Amino acid sequence: MAIFKSNPEKTLQRDIDAAVATHERLLAKLFQAEEAVTCHTAAAKQSALKGDDGELDRAEVSLRTAQDRCTTLKAALAEIEQQLAALQLTKAEMADQKLRAETAAEIELLARKMKELAAEFEAAAANLFNVTRRAFPVIWEARGLHEFIAICRAQVPSTVEMVGTLLRAHSDAVVAGTAPATLPCHPDDAPVAQAVVEQPNPQSPFTYHQIKGGPTFKGAVRQ
Repeated sequence: MAIFKSNPEKTLQRDIDAAVATHERLLAKLFQAEEAVTCHTAAAKQSALKGDDGELDRAEVSLRTAQDRCTTLKAALAEIEQQLAALQLTKAEMADQKLRAETAAEIELLARKMKELAAEFEAAAANLFNVTRRAFPVIWEARGLHEFIAICRAQVPSTVEMVGTLLRAHSDAVVAGTAPATLPCHPDDAPVAQAVVEQPNPQSPFTYHQIKGGPTFKGAVRQ
């Protein structure tokens, strides 16, 4: 039995980091190989121009070697890019699953809290019901409140049960991936852009005229 449990997220990130490092290393080698192809191509051309067959043979061997190296490196790059894409996809899926599990737990807490508060509400409503039952024979206006409390006591428990069932159904949908991974915000919690209120510009009692022959400022002349 292992003493320390492995962390899948950390293990996956290590694999991604290793794949990125391999990708960068292969890119550097491919750049060098392509430079070698360019150099050997130029050397082979010069050898052909000089008519040195021996030198041309050696240049062509070096050129083919560099070309083969480019082909191999490009194939390796394509493979590591596929591996990296698969690892990134796995990372995104793990993050999504983690977020959905957290959201489902939040929904479950919400359902439980609602049920607890409903029980507290019933206890308070029962006490208030007894008080209003004694009050409305004295004051007829209390009868409406008494009947309202009676309706609440009759409907709140079943409604809370229904809402709790719907919440848990939504939680299952979140985990299954058929519902958004996060909970929507209440409209009242959404940031509201503040409207820019233009201050009224009262009519000035002065008419301004440019003063001629003096400094460039305006004087006020009362009409």
